[in-house]
Amino acid sequence: MENKSMYEVVIDDFKQVYNFEERGGEVVGPKIKFPKVVYDRVEAFNTEEAFENGWTYYGIMQLILGKLKKEECWFHPAIHEAGVSLKPSEEFKRWWDEHPTLGPVLIMLALVYGNYELGYTE
Repeated sequence: MENKSMYEVVIDDFKQVYNFEERGGEVVGPKIKFPKVVYDRVEAFNTEEAFENGWTYYGIMQLILGKLKKEECWFHPAIHEAGVSLKPSEEFKRWWDEHPTLGPVLIMLALVYGNYELGYTE
């Protein structure tokens, strides 16, 4: 990862957060770009099946951040898949620590609008 100042990180995040557009008379949420480690956690927990099982955006956010214990989330489909860990990796935690201001906003926008992709590099 590149070494960026906190100012550069926050400016890059703001550019993503405030990038709403109008297309065909409809508002389109911003395209959020994540590094692989964040993208993979969002993909693992942000599933249609999770919503069908009663998960909310807030609950999925808590899963992505590793805030829930296994007994609190046993009914999420990803918990039973091989390779999906409740505990975030050190690399994810590092990204989170580097994006304290808008990291939660970026993840929540990705969950709500579903408009995210792999590709953000620091």
